[in-house]
Amino acid sequence: MTNRPKIVLLFLLLLTVGCKEFPNPFEGDRVLAKVDGVTLRMMDVQSIFPRGISGEDSVQLLETYVDRWVRDQLKLQEATRIFRSSESNIERLVEQYRNTLLTHKFEQYCIDQATGDSLYTETDLQSYYLQHRGEYILDRDIVKGTVVVCPDNYRQKSKIKELLGSGSKEKKEDLKAICEKNEFSLQEVTEWTDFSDFLTLLPAKRNERYDNLLKQQGVQEMVDGNMHYYFLIADYRTAGMQSPYERVKDVVRWVVINQRKAEIVKAYEDSVYQQALTEKNITINL
Repeated sequence: MTNRPKIVLLFLLLLTVGCKEFPNPFEGDRVLAKVDGVTLRMMDVQSIFPRGISGEDSVQLLETYVDRWVRDQLKLQEATRIFRSSESNIERLVEQYRNTLLTHKFEQYCIDQATGDSLYTETDLQSYYLQHRGEYILDRDIVKGTVVVCPDNYRQKSKIKELLGSGSKEKKEDLKAICEKNEFSLQEVTEWTDFSDFLTLLPAKRNERYDNLLKQQGVQEMVDGNMHYYFLIADYRTAGMQSPYERVKDVVRWVVINQRKAEIVKAYEDSVYQQALTEKNITINL
């Protein structure tokens, strides 16, 4: 650089080193640093000091902050010098960013003005899903089910199998009570889960296929050492089938929200456009 920046660093807080707390707020508005006419003043840095900071720590924090500020100013000025020839392009990019930011804020304003507590209802989501359910196809097997693990020598294993296979709410409560009393593992998979994840609850071998388990009726069982695994696949869907609504509800919600936002913004844009036409604020020459 032909003109080196003149840097003046004035650390005016060294007298506070011996104090227990940093004096805040500061007195006056003294100059802490200058870089080619750009000034950092005392008032600019007050917010960086936490309450109760010691004098020594405050000086160290101030030195670090001022050093960083000076370096940033130098980089900015050097960048301005290097890219002076493309300054107009930079200004154009800045203007584009400004316009994008304002447009985004305008769209958010439209949405905030047009909506109450929600952009959708549960009925909206289900309706969209039914209209587009052919687009939501599973790429893997999914299941719901229950797994109970008990020692192989447990005398009432048949009772567990019976209770697990029952659709009665009372029988399910009895099963829970037995498992709690004997500290047996009871895993209820009530939400749609990948079949591969369900298999991790069983003594399944990693490299074997277990597709045949999906279509089996009633309670199934496996044995691993001295432990007995009873499991019931209550419901399943295989890859290639339509995904259940619960499985894709979050995706449907995202789509519906964005569609609704676009509709709101478009309606607001149209109203602004029509008003401008009415007031003859638009001139188009094609």
